[in-house]
Amino acid sequence: VIVANRQVYASNVQQDGEVFGDRIIKTPVNKFDTFATSRSIEATINDGDEIIAIQSYADRILEFKKAKMTIINISQEIEFLEETFPFKGIANPSAVCRTDYGIAWVNENGCFIYDGKQVVDLLNKGGLQIITARSWQTFITDTSMIGFYPKKKQLIVVKDTSTSSVGDIY
Repeated sequence: VIVANRQVYASNVQQDGEVFGDRIIKTPVNKFDTFATSRSIEATINDGDEIIAIQSYADRILEFKKAKMTIINISQEIEFLEETFPFKGIANPSAVCRTDYGIAWVNENGCFIYDGKQVVDLLNKGGLQIITARSWQTFITDTSMIGFYPKKKQLIVVKDTSTSSVGDIY
């Protein structure tokens, strides 16, 4: 659930006893508790994937599924699909976070940030890999988590949140 443009957007919803894993519903402006079936957004439906998380940034909704991430433009009265990024999905909701600079997330393919204009691969700098793909794939799991530490402007990636110990951190 997110709030953007004075509306609440909820994803992977259950309405009238039926689960809609690839649907986002929204409230009318300034009516944060009024959800109607007719006010839904389905950017990519029946693709065999369900929405894991949504985030908003710069009049956009980033819709994260397991296999892909889509950007939905919400700057106008009617939302529209702006772009789809295969291989940029996430395994769990804690694999995405908000930062001062945009929305950051991790998956087995890398660490990324959407800055309102583009998706940037943070594991590459100037065309050079900072962390090898092999090292990253050994580190990242389906329960990895990312967080933002604003005082130092750092992203923190935790390897495995399924255990009670802290584990490895990048």
